[in-house]
Amino acid sequence: MQDNMTKKHKIFIMSAIFSFFACGVALAILLSNVLFRPVSSNNLNAVTSPNFEVHFIALNKSQIEANANSLCQDYQKLGAGGYVWQVGAYYHILSSGFENRSDAELVQNNLLKTHGISSELISIKFESFKLNGNFTSDNKKILEKAVNSFFDAYKSLYDIAISLDTQVTNVLEARLAVNSVCTRISNIYADYQTVFARDKSLAKLNSYLEKEVDTSSKLASETLISPTQTYASLVKYRYIELLKCYYDLANELK
Repeated sequence: MQDNMTKKHKIFIMSAIFSFFACGVALAILLSNVLFRPVSSNNLNAVTSPNFEVHFIALNKSQIEANANSLCQDYQKLGAGGYVWQVGAYYHILSSGFENRSDAELVQNNLLKTHGISSELISIKFESFKLNGNFTSDNKKILEKAVNSFFDAYKSLYDIAISLDTQVTNVLEARLAVNSVCTRISNIYADYQTVFARDKSLAKLNSYLEKEVDTSSKLASETLISPTQTYASLVKYRYIELLKCYYDLANELK
């Protein structure tokens, strides 16, 4: 009887010791997690810019920039963007730009068949770049919007230009849509300035965002490139100008 009691007593003591040990291990793990918690992934992030390609319809070209600029007005009064972009040894007069090459080819063929205008496709790649920093989740979203604003604005203005060309919308409706895009650009930059105005590591991005705001302001105020330029031409010119701005930024930061 006494032996049984002794065995039960030993089992109870062993169980108590094991339980105490298990609790001690669990507490140690808990304290370890508290004291050595890894940095949240929301605080250490890189913002990566979009990587894409745009297929431009080039209506003419020249090895002399002044000659290319002098030809722009003739195309702008017909509704083409008429933006001069140097590629290699030539200054190309660009009419419009398309994300999908098949869309560009369709318009190119239509220009030849319907208007007898021959053209060339110029495909330009926009390289990605990365901005490293210690960003909170909310600040990262603001920075991402700023970086993506160039391409997003292009897509919105492209849609407006297409709607004008196909007479889906009239000029008044297009103006209202353009103003909405320009307001969005201004708001994105205002948010960016609130958070990153003093961040010297983002100085280059800031300078190009300022150019973006300036370009959108000129579009909103309808500052013409040539006196006979159509509104559809102006929208195309400005969205190509925004793409060129982003292209230069990417080349500096990649």
